[in-house]
Amino acid sequence: AEIGLTERELQVLLGMAEGKSNAEIGRELFVSEDTVKTHARRLFRKLGARDRAHAVAAGFRAGLVA
Repeated sequence: AEIGLTERELQVLLGMAEGKSNAEIGRELFVSEDTVKTHARRLFRKLGARDRAHAVAAGFRAGLVA
């Protein structure tokens, strides 16, 4: 199923799957921590996720995270 995450949202989700903090993800993507949080909120909504762990689990199930 195509969930429709943007490239950035997927990058944030992958960072979360690797256990990185929002600040660490932001440094890697050259964006602010607030920007990471914005992407996170959007991807949580798209995945129907309550939190990071739930989002990562949903990402695994959807085949977005290996």
